[in-house]
Amino acid sequence: MGWELIVSGIIGMLTGGGISWVFRLRADKAGSTADALDKAADAMKKMMDNADQQQATFNKIIEGKDKLIEQQQGLIEGYKAALEDANQKLKNIEYKVADNERKIAGMQRTMDSEIGERKAAERDICFVTDCELRRPKRGTYKKESA
Repeated sequence: MGWELIVSGIIGMLTGGGISWVFRLRADKAGSTADALDKAADAMKKMMDNADQQQATFNKIIEGKDKLIEQQQGLIEGYKAALEDANQKLKNIEYKVADNERKIAGMQRTMDSEIGERKAAERDICFVTDCELRRPKRGTYKKESA
């Protein structure tokens, strides 16, 4: 572009067109400015397209994360429900165990009492069938044999 100006300047001077040469310089300068503006506009358009693509990508990422968060919340709710159910079952089992322990303790007291009474009875029992001094009376203890 620089050598074209020199050539057109020399030709213009030789042909007597010095004034047209000045107009040509101004036209070339305006063309150069227009080309620079076009290139800047193209660059801005590319930047805007790139920003739009990035925004679309970010939106997809955010949507994916939102879906993942919803799924995790559903799993958490399911785990909470299962944990509450397990806790309720555990409380029921603990209640049954405590009830069984209470019953067993009662049976143990009954058995201890029965064993004590039988030992006392075996120490004092009379196996003579027709004995008037018999204590306790015949039939009081079921294991009695004649």
